[in-house]
Amino acid sequence: MLQLFNLAIGQTDPPNHYLELYTGTGQGGASATVVDYNHDLSSIGFDDLTESICGKGVWIYYENTNYNNTHHHGWTQVFASGSYSCEDIPETRRNQISSVRYAGTGDLYDETLTIYHSHNYGGGEVMFIREEPYLGDYNNEGSSLIITGESPWTVYSHPGFTGDAICLQPHSIGGDYSMGSWNVDDIGMPNNEISSIQKGCMV
Repeated sequence: MLQLFNLAIGQTDPPNHYLELYTGTGQGGASATVVDYNHDLSSIGFDDLTESICGKGVWIYYENTNYNNTHHHGWTQVFASGSYSCEDIPETRRNQISSVRYAGTGDLYDETLTIYHSHNYGGGEVMFIREEPYLGDYNNEGSSLIITGESPWTVYSHPGFTGDAICLQPHSIGGDYSMGSWNVDDIGMPNNEISSIQKGCMV
């Protein structure tokens, strides 16, 4: 079993977030455990080998390398659990995962909003921990979002907390943890229009 935990001296427990990949269904076969972003699973000899997973946290896994950045039509799937849990990959997606990353800081208690450049949490990303009246380089660029923590967030179509406003409410994923994930189409926001954000439901 390939273990990739990078534990500090004296630390005996794995981090708050981790993902175990297995070559067989039902957590059978060989495995690898990741605790950080991996844009190309061939770097650990695990590209296109995963049939089931276990873990904790909010993780996104992708059909293609680089988080589908160069293959915008690749599929994406979100794994979210506040406690250790396992699942088989859907049969049509087995032996296809090529990259994985977590959402937010990795600490499930941290209240974060991550905006992704592409639909289905693909491509580049930017993470926020507080209100921003103007998103800078990510102004009018966001196509999907993930929040972690218990607080809702409000996204706006214009800078300065103006324009169309939509409140995003997280849901429980167990273990006193919460998250939410959306494409902008799902929340009624036009693509590439988010320009400012506030923590809390301001609508």
